[in-house]
Amino acid sequence: MLNMNRKKNIFYNILKVSLSNIFKLIAGILVGFLLPKLIGVTDYGYYKTFTLYASYVGLFHFGLADGIYLKFGDKNYEELNKKDFRYYSQFYFIVELIVSIIVTLITYTIFVGEYKFIFICEAVYLLAINVTNYYQLISQITNRFSELSIRNVINSILIIVSLLVMWVLTYILPSCISYKFYLVMYDVIMVVLAIWYVYTYRDITFGIKTRHSFKEMFNFVKLGFPLLLAGLCSSLVLTLDRQFVSLLFDIKTYAIYAFAYSMLNLITTAISAISTVLYPTLKRVDDKILEKTYSKLVGAVLVLIYGCMLVFFPLCYIVYGFLPQYVDSLEIFRIIFPGIAVSCTITIVMHNYYKTIGWVVQYFIKCVCILVLSALANYLAYYIFKTPAAISMASVFTLMIWYIIVERSLIKKYGLHWKKNFLYLILMMISFYAITNITNNWIACFVYLAVYLLITLLLFGKDIIEIVKTKN
Repeated sequence: MLNMNRKKNIFYNILKVSLSNIFKLIAGILVGFLLPKLIGVTDYGYYKTFTLYASYVGLFHFGLADGIYLKFGDKNYEELNKKDFRYYSQFYFIVELIVSIIVTLITYTIFVGEYKFIFICEAVYLLAINVTNYYQLISQITNRFSELSIRNVINSILIIVSLLVMWVLTYILPSCISYKFYLVMYDVIMVVLAIWYVYTYRDITFGIKTRHSFKEMFNFVKLGFPLLLAGLCSSLVLTLDRQFVSLLFDIKTYAIYAFAYSMLNLITTAISAISTVLYPTLKRVDDKILEKTYSKLVGAVLVLIYGCMLVFFPLCYIVYGFLPQYVDSLEIFRIIFPGIAVSCTITIVMHNYYKTIGWVVQYFIKCVCILVLSALANYLAYYIFKTPAAISMASVFTLMIWYIIVERSLIKKYGLHWKKNFLYLILMMISFYAITNITNNWIACFVYLAVYLLITLLLFGKDIIEIVKTKN
């Protein structure tokens, strides 16, 4: 098992990122609830169109950053060859700058109206976020989580300030408040953070560098491209239902649908610290420890997420009282919410295991199969029912198939005990759907809490006792 010092380091790293995620959570709450209130349903739909396509900009580093991430995933910062990394960093920046310029030129040629503005913002965001992500990956693989946490805090504070500025301006210059105003401020924040990262990592960015051939850089692309494609397919599986609704329904319907996912993002933000720390940790341990910890990690994530799902009930009151124009999103939210337990288990635990044991290509192939299934399921749901709710149901169904397919290979490799985790997932999902049919929200909340505690203690009581005894 993990030695005591390593356990402490993992705990403190998760704690650092978790504390910074509190600020991200606050920013997420304001973006999720104050922004739609300030800009209205239609503008919020355009803003969510930006965020939908922003989720794909990582494709445009072509696997270069992922290749570096995989190659140096077990190195400390002091072990990195600074001269080599100066070449990598400069090469990477030039690639991203060229791509950003190309996207801008294509946007000016093809798009008009609102979409021209949206994709100009995407081009700026692409350059800033890909540069930022490159340095964040270096922070992760070298265990420099303090830097990562500070950036998360500053980023969140700047977003909070920008929203408060918009809120004040609604009383002074209400005519200037729109999604465009917010996107410009958001892009400025991303550019500032990217420049800050470049300065922080100036010793691996500027100065004397080792010359490398294009073939050597292509080797990073070759190594990282399967991971890039796997991540892209994974992202597409998680966003395909929104893509369908965006294309098949009007902007207001999409705004309502996307708002449900904004509420969902509050939970993913709260637990994302685990994923950030997990890969570099797993990369440093042997296969026996990977085998012993897998089922416990899956169980822990499921218990954590189903506990977090208690927020569904107060969120319903907030929407009814503060954003009544988005009330229709609650039915979508109710349908997709249990799916977060499935998607987070896949992306936080399973995907990191596949990366650690070198199964990136296998993960990519499975994601492609699920992507095809998801597209088919979403199309059939629309064709038969013609409602966004039907598409969201198809999305949850696809997530369940994805969970089974991805875990099946790990079960075969390690001979895992998987039935308890899967039983817990199914029981809690059924319980959530059944209990949220109760008309009185407060009664439903207490019933869900009681059922959650009962099922969790019945299935994981011994594990919880062992953890408590170990700490004592």
